[in-house]
Amino acid sequence: MSCLEFDMSNLIDKYLEKNATNLAAPACIHEGKAISRGALLRAVCDFTAALHHRGVQPGDVVGLSLGQHPGHLAMILALARLGAVSLPVHPRTPMRAKLALLKRMGASRVIVQRLAGSDAGQAESPQVRPVSDVQGLEVISLADLQPQEGQSRSGNPLDLRGMLDYWPAADAPARIALTSGTTGAPSAVRYDHAYWVHRVATTVEYCDENTRLMAGNLSLTMGNISAFAALFAGGVVVFYKQHDLAAYTQAVQLHGVTHAMMAPAMIKRMASRLPEGVAFPSLRYLRIVGGGLSEQLVAQATGSLTPNVYLPYGISEVGAISMATPSDLQRYPDHAGKPKKGVKLQVVDEKDKVLPPGEVGEIRVKMPMMLPGYHLDTEKTQARFRNGWFYTNDIGTLTADGFVRIDGRKDDRINLGGNKFYPERVERMLDAHPGVQEVAVFQAQIKGENVLVAAVVWTAEPQVKALLDDARTRGLPAGMMPRGVMSLAELPRNEAGKVLRSELQATFERGLKNEKPVLH
Repeated sequence: MSCLEFDMSNLIDKYLEKNATNLAAPACIHEGKAISRGALLRAVCDFTAALHHRGVQPGDVVGLSLGQHPGHLAMILALARLGAVSLPVHPRTPMRAKLALLKRMGASRVIVQRLAGSDAGQAESPQVRPVSDVQGLEVISLADLQPQEGQSRSGNPLDLRGMLDYWPAADAPARIALTSGTTGAPSAVRYDHAYWVHRVATTVEYCDENTRLMAGNLSLTMGNISAFAALFAGGVVVFYKQHDLAAYTQAVQLHGVTHAMMAPAMIKRMASRLPEGVAFPSLRYLRIVGGGLSEQLVAQATGSLTPNVYLPYGISEVGAISMATPSDLQRYPDHAGKPKKGVKLQVVDEKDKVLPPGEVGEIRVKMPMMLPGYHLDTEKTQARFRNGWFYTNDIGTLTADGFVRIDGRKDDRINLGGNKFYPERVERMLDAHPGVQEVAVFQAQIKGENVLVAAVVWTAEPQVKALLDDARTRGLPAGMMPRGVMSLAELPRNEAGKVLRSELQATFERGLKNEKPVLH
């Protein structure tokens, strides 16, 4: 289906529907201060004029290596207004990987928080590393695009429509979105305006003018899509300091947040720090991202945070596939609900035979509106986009009444002497022990033998014997029992909150090489 057959609007049209009126109303909250619709719109116009003056043209790919603040949102909208293609380049990405990504995606410019050696701009933290000047790449500081106080570079400071003759079409390219990249360099898909609007409309539920949505990481697909869902509905985007539980709690309670996201690993940490009772009564939509749930985690989240917990299943390449509502999770706490309207989902074996309910296989999907493939990667497109289906690389099953359960990723399958299984099954068993804060398992070699190792973040002192005994009691088969336990202060995760198993294995191997006591 063509984008134009589905939705004729572009990102700027959708933004202006709610944000070009009542300009005194808040659009964002940042560092405790309200940013009005008028102020955000003025920033979009100023950035548009400044980038146009620097020669940004329709179709240009421009990297964005910015932090979490309203200026990042304004810059995404400014590039969309110009018909340029924004490319997220997370500030914490290692420099070599940043430059490789910019080159691979054909970016000629990158906008950074501040230039090296400059105090200009608003760095989110000392860990944010600016991109250095590189031959053939124009590096622009955000501060250089902001007018002096009291000035505006656009003729009419609030006229996005009239400032340029060009207006982006619905099928104009607008955004390069990256996959999570847990198993290597991230892949990319390229959205046009209409597809971007479609993704916003079909991903985040129940947004209206009363929505106050806690912004996820704007460099990630879910972060920018959820922020635009709030803005398009006339709601407010609330920014907070990322990876800070105290800041998260304060933002929700102080600003009456209605929509928020949380990784499964955060649920235990958050619940353990809160007094008894429901801490977030304003939350009517807590979306769990980056992993699945267990019966225990559902009980902790609904008992300590909010009863309004939702578990989605979605993929960067195709969007939202299914959604488990609070009532669904009471019935099937480890399932991700039923496929969304218009989504067709099947579980197939290695020969593409459709499997009946209850049998485990690879999940493939057809979406109401689907991209043709990966951006600049024909080989991977041919492997994953086949015969109108997208092969997710996820292993799972369907119940007889249509609920989907995700068991793991094909790439993560563990093989111990012919015993094949997915790490999530073991992790759910181990995570149920009260002494475990977080856990991930991985395959490693000890003296030439393949074994399973569990990396554990403990709530207090390590309780290795009690952990393994508890897993046996819960029915974990002997062939899936960890042969060792490695204690860590935290699990390595990417910006999407997903565990990097390759880093765990590398940490373990370094410990063996240095003859350090990595195992209990």
